[in-house]
Amino acid sequence: MSLVNLSVQYLSTILPGKDDPQIVKRIHYVSFVGMLRYDLFEGLSVGHAPRKCPICGRWFLTTDARHTKYCGGFAPGDPKGRTCRQLGNLQGRENRELADDHPVKVIYNRRMNTIQVYLRRGTLDEATAEKMKRLARNKLERAISDAAYANGSYADEMEQDALLTEATS
Repeated sequence: MSLVNLSVQYLSTILPGKDDPQIVKRIHYVSFVGMLRYDLFEGLSVGHAPRKCPICGRWFLTTDARHTKYCGGFAPGDPKGRTCRQLGNLQGRENRELADDHPVKVIYNRRMNTIQVYLRRGTLDEATAEKMKRLARNKLERAISDAAYANGSYADEMEQDALLTEATS
């Protein structure tokens, strides 16, 4: 994408409250849309990304390059006036923002560690291990998106024997 509708100058200036001159960047935009486009891409390059809050449905920008799941605005319909982030944390460990100890991820991590141990011992060949890893990853993604599957047959399908049988068949 071409950004020809702006000009950039680097200047040496003394900022208010400082004694030493500093280099600053001055940008002149030809259009308002050009400014918005430049600002969007600058934000994306440092980790700010647009995201939709699952509680209120509003779009917000992540501000610190973390995987923020909920916005900081007030939750609609909450009688106590709590924010979406506060309500998300109250929903339990399963719904918190990318929790590492999420039960679905714990099963996946345990299975991946088992596959690695079997590979080191030489009881599992590389091709089968790759198929098992791919199957486990697909099952994890399905469990994250489908709560009924996660609470149902996910744990049974992630057993070592079940994955091995599925990978070799």
